[in-house]
Amino acid sequence: MDIIKTEIGQLEKTVNALAFRPRLIRQEYWIAQVESLLERPGISAADRQRLGTILDLLRNVSAERFATASDDEHNSSLEVAS
Repeated sequence: MDIIKTEIGQLEKTVNALAFRPRLIRQEYWIAQVESLLERPGISAADRQRLGTILDLLRNVSAERFATASDDEHNSSLEVAS
């Protein structure tokens, strides 16, 4: 079980870092990683709650910031082209 706790901790750190760098987020990949961990047998209720929180963060924050990042990338590419 310590391996799962370690993986969840690493995932938390990664997602928190990526939430502030939306251009680096590959939303589908990270959602799949969290969902994969949730499917493992023997995960404690506390770990399920942590993973649920991470999943919510990925689905909600990244969607808002993703739109902003896409707009920023589009605008910067237009500026370079000018």
